[in-house]
Amino acid sequence: MTIVSEKEEKEFASHTTIGMVVEGLVHGNAFFDRHQHNRETLDDLISDLCQYRRSLPSTKEYMESGRIK
Repeated sequence: MTIVSEKEEKEFASHTTIGMVVEGLVHGNAFFDRHQHNRETLDDLISDLCQYRRSLPSTKEYMESGRIK
């Protein structure tokens, strides 16, 4: 069994891609369930954003790879 480091499993998404995903998460949480209380929507949005952040390399990893300065 080959073990792949967490760093290798994460894709270095572009600045634009990250923005589009974040925008989609915000809009998706805000507009698809109008019967949900906004406090619940906020919890769901924060959870979705944190999950997306965990799927990306850290800012330090982006800097080390030369993708951001």
